[in-house]
Amino acid sequence: MNKNYVIQWKSIVNGRAGRGTKTFAKAEAEQLVEELNREYPQILHEPVEADVPVHEGESESSPANLSTPMLSIA
Repeated sequence: MNKNYVIQWKSIVNGRAGRGTKTFAKAEAEQLVEELNREYPQILHEPVEADVPVHEGESESSPANLSTPMLSIA
């Protein structure tokens, strides 16, 4: 099983975006994206191939690896 997908995300609240560093198989990534989009509707998640370059303005971090969600209270 090839694990060559990561989770890319973008906040619809403040426009911040990033990409996780943990790799997943395609089916795993798709399932996780569905769960994350359900649990965090203010953040859009999508699976992308790990070798696709990071777009300008994105960071290589994952909200799933943080202890608290990245939400703006302001």
